[in-house]
Amino acid sequence: MYPIKKNKINSFYNIKLIILSLLINAISCDQDLVKDVNHPDKVDSLIRQADAVKKIYGNEGAKQFMNSAYAHFPEAGFRDLFSKYDYLRGLYESTYYKSNFDKCESYVDSMFYLIDRGDNKKKYKKEYARLHLLRAEALYHQKKYDEAFSYLHRGKMLVEEAVDSCLNSQFTSRMANIKYSERDYTSAATLYKHAYDEVIKCTETSGFDDMFANPQGYLCNIALCYSALDKTDIAMYFYNQALHFIRLNEKKYANRRDYISVARGVILGNLAVVYKKKKDFKQAEFLAKESILINSQKGRANRDAQFSQATLSEIYLIDNQLEKAHKVLQDLRISLDTLTHPDAELRWYNLEWQYWEKVNQIGKSQKYLKDYMAMKDSAENSQRNFARLDQALQKMENVHELELLNKKEELNRFYLLGTVTITVMAVVIAFLIGYSWRKTRKNLRELAALNQQITSQNAQLQLTLTVLERSQQENTRLLQVVAHDLRAPIGAISMAADLLLDEQTKTSKPRFFLEMIKSSSANSLSLIDSLLQGTVKLNKKELVELQELLTSCVAMLTLKAIEKKQSIDLKTEIIHLFVDRQKIWQVVSNILTNAIKFSQPKTTITIRMKKLADLVQISIKDQGIGISADLQDSIFELFTEAQRPGTWNEKPFGMGLAISRQIIEAHKGKLWFESEENRGTTFYIELPLT
Repeated sequence: MYPIKKNKINSFYNIKLIILSLLINAISCDQDLVKDVNHPDKVDSLIRQADAVKKIYGNEGAKQFMNSAYAHFPEAGFRDLFSKYDYLRGLYESTYYKSNFDKCESYVDSMFYLIDRGDNKKKYKKEYARLHLLRAEALYHQKKYDEAFSYLHRGKMLVEEAVDSCLNSQFTSRMANIKYSERDYTSAATLYKHAYDEVIKCTETSGFDDMFANPQGYLCNIALCYSALDKTDIAMYFYNQALHFIRLNEKKYANRRDYISVARGVILGNLAVVYKKKKDFKQAEFLAKESILINSQKGRANRDAQFSQATLSEIYLIDNQLEKAHKVLQDLRISLDTLTHPDAELRWYNLEWQYWEKVNQIGKSQKYLKDYMAMKDSAENSQRNFARLDQALQKMENVHELELLNKKEELNRFYLLGTVTITVMAVVIAFLIGYSWRKTRKNLRELAALNQQITSQNAQLQLTLTVLERSQQENTRLLQVVAHDLRAPIGAISMAADLLLDEQTKTSKPRFFLEMIKSSSANSLSLIDSLLQGTVKLNKKELVELQELLTSCVAMLTLKAIEKKQSIDLKTEIIHLFVDRQKIWQVVSNILTNAIKFSQPKTTITIRMKKLADLVQISIKDQGIGISADLQDSIFELFTEAQRPGTWNEKPFGMGLAISRQIIEAHKGKLWFESEENRGTTFYIELPLT
């Protein structure tokens, strides 16, 4: 899998139904011949021979060879036929603009038709899961992102049942591709990281794709996302990680040198873009030339070389090396005339008009600018058409959900009617029992014994009530603390739900808000556990990017700060640390909530993070009322009496800081503060790097 370079502009003609009907008729001729005995060695031999034919006669020659070979292969089993259709599908799938995804999808239909027979879905779970991946791939290239995401989600559940980390990573990466195409680069980067974590768990018995091609590709794609977000330093780090991965592993795959060279050339071209953004034109020029030198060779990724040519000419234009820019643009034009590339074509027109403007050829500049705008408008119109299709699909899904809700409401009414009926019957039975009991009071001894028992029970109840009264205050305080500490995450859930229900945001992608709801819900459950147990038990630690954690916490509490006309000044750096994400998030949220509560309106809360020798220090400073000297020794105690109302008379509770200190100490860190009454308070969190 080559790294993503730019969004591709593809157009397809819908002949799927015609091809599908022809293929189903062809399959039906072989159905009675499908056995449950497979011949992997023979199939591998046929595929190698087909590849040899393909080099001479092209895709159609390879297709004719496979069809002829299988006509003389009546004993072919399920996997044998599955491999045949998979190979034919691959003939029409290419990363670089020669794809025919209608034909690809028709072969995927054939594979689905094959696996739907008998109990093949249970026997061949991995193949069934992979079919969802292939279907999603075809839908993705047709820009049917919602449908593609649905197939990826179902397939990923099948993969998780089969416990296949390698295949799982492919589903995750395809989800990332969709997010990248939707320009949600932050979510795409997160998904590519998950895909990388999954694929590096593959064993040595896995193939070249899982052991080499996919890991370096995911690292390159992570960098591409950060480059799109203009986080050039992070992008450069991941590009260098990808190059380092290639250097470490290329000797293992000496027979795949061409692929490895292409991958290196793609990364160098992308890295040139980063150096161009950093205005290091000399290094950007060097990298772009290296990329062109690698991928302009015959049999290499020539279209990627076109991208690098466009980047190089842009570097020359910015640096006012106009003759060099013109020469590169001429070379790119010659390449595009023999090998079409819509994205590179659009960039060529854009750079061409800029060149003629710089050399004061206004007539030519306006001509190429007009051509560029026309081509750009055409591409944007195509994007809008796909967006309208997505909206229609979303509307259909909403209608379906409404139907499900109506059915659920009918079921609830049935349950309510049943409950009312049972209750009435219970009342009638109770009345009859009471009536009968009043007629049997003749036995005074039994009645006296019963009275004595009731007296004894009353005494026990009185004792129980006394104990309950003593614990009532503690229970009331605990409930107040729960209400206080759950306000922030539940407020975030409410805000996200309101935005999802808002008519103006219905057509937006809801994933950001759903993730906020999920994160806030998880934090709420974790907080309730801690409050009820009174102690802290860490969950499994994970590698957390502290900058993202602090940013998400600030985002959730910003609305509360805005209500008090306060501002939050956050400055951090990229630091990764193994911690319990939810617990550290809880600590930061609690301290930041207190800062908002005890700060005056129109003040600033400052958050800083820095790396020291062997630890990370986070400081949260407010300009609030401070902590008086007589209260400072007790604010970290459970149910402390060191409680004061906030600047807007917010209610105090006094348990959050005690739990926060327990969490930090469980991470072998430190939590302390510095405060001066009426001049503000600064809380410090220190966590070890190892």
